[in-house]
Amino acid sequence: MLKRVIGHCRLFAILSFLLVIALAPAQAQSENYGYLYQAKLVRAAPGQLFNLIELLKEWEASGFYEAVGERAPFIMRHSQGDQWDLFLLYGVDNLPSLYSPEKIALRDSMALALDKFNEAFDHMVAFEEDLFAWGPPIDEVSKAFAANDFYHVEMFNALPGKHEELVKEREMENDYLVKTGQRPNMIWVREMGSDFDSFTIGFYPSIVEFAAPSNATDQEAEAAAIAAGFAGRSFIGFYLRELISAHHDTLAVSVR
Repeated sequence: MLKRVIGHCRLFAILSFLLVIALAPAQAQSENYGYLYQAKLVRAAPGQLFNLIELLKEWEASGFYEAVGERAPFIMRHSQGDQWDLFLLYGVDNLPSLYSPEKIALRDSMALALDKFNEAFDHMVAFEEDLFAWGPPIDEVSKAFAANDFYHVEMFNALPGKHEELVKEREMENDYLVKTGQRPNMIWVREMGSDFDSFTIGFYPSIVEFAAPSNATDQEAEAAAIAAGFAGRSFIGFYLRELISAHHDTLAVSVR
């Protein structure tokens, strides 16, 4: 499934019992974000992006994911913004399940195919970064990707002690978007991996819908911002800046 992770399946098998214990508190604290995902950010080697996309498509068509009881990733391709070329989002559910003895045995049965895929992947990738994060139910995410081809991805680094407040701010902004007739974003919260503390994805049929302004009047937008918990509409961005040390903004399109 995942290049670096697959190479250490047996190590994780040994640690699986410890993972069950370690992750139980995280799940209990993530009632609104109860499904675990792995986000993989990838930058292709020069001239290899098309070949990398084709490799990922061929790997999905090979039947590997069905054979090992896993989900193929949702894939977005960078249009403008951050440094990555591809954003792969894998539905994991939880780590103990991913590294169960049964799953490891299934992957071991396809070791030769995995080695071949990993070797090709290595030659096509110049940079990769992984993040495990809790997010919305997998069925909701699947429906959103199936119905939309344009995405707004925002990734945040929280200031020290501001992690929970950052997630709350993201929820407040979703409340504001709904109140003003706009599309809310799906929110993910970091478990481990990359230094991003949370990320959001906004789903749109195309760039036209993404760029469309709200139909709310100035008065309605101001009232919506206050009702969502902000000091006012003009303070939404200022409040976010009080909570983060870094913010990556990317527009992306679907890879089908």
